[in-house]
Amino acid sequence: MYALEADQLSKSFTADNRTVDVLKQISLQIPEGAFHAIMGPSGSGKSTLLNLLAGLLPADAGTVTVAGQTLNGLSDQALTLLRRRTVGIIFQDFNLIPTLTVSENIALPALLDGHPLPQARLEKLLHLVGLSHRADQPAEKLSGGEAQRTAIARAFAMEPRIILADEPTGNLDSPSANTFCATLTRLNKELGTAILLISHDAQVAAAAETVHVLKDGVIRGSFASEHNATAVAARYLELMA
Repeated sequence: MYALEADQLSKSFTADNRTVDVLKQISLQIPEGAFHAIMGPSGSGKSTLLNLLAGLLPADAGTVTVAGQTLNGLSDQALTLLRRRTVGIIFQDFNLIPTLTVSENIALPALLDGHPLPQARLEKLLHLVGLSHRADQPAEKLSGGEAQRTAIARAFAMEPRIILADEPTGNLDSPSANTFCATLTRLNKELGTAILLISHDAQVAAAAETVHVLKDGVIRGSFASEHNATAVAARYLELMA
């Protein structure tokens, strides 16, 4: 079974009596436990694709299936529950509640779902993201890197089948971005959760096993990263030409 599968996804937007085809028959498969990345320039449709895969936007055509559940036709409430329980999302701007502690932010999805996060799960996540010593620190006092690692742990809190990360290092400096990639790789290996990361940065995309290149709403090609940023950048430029 795939953690996530998109089949012939298309999406267009209309503005000022002009229709723009943002995504054109995108098909994508993310196996259970895999770590994939999507690269593409600004305006290529990366964020739109992520929103379709997360059920935040409806597709004009095609289907999205997450952990065996097809999103097409689900109610808003069902989509909300699926995102809470099956899909973890990491945003570029963290989306933490500043007055809550690191632990409280991580545990929030479980509380919203009507039950406390098991203490053992919380402690394991804090350890994996290197924030055990900051567990009781309010989010408003965290560095950018610490805030992003808190957001990572929160995304993994409900034991999702897949993590979707939208330009997650966009607000981080290079050392913090490197730490982010190392943390995400460690969680992928230790927890076995599939990850789909969107980035325009070859260094970040190289953390994934497989890279898909999106241009003008079409996947131009896919390749193994070999965790080599230089090779990823070269292959990306080749496919963009």
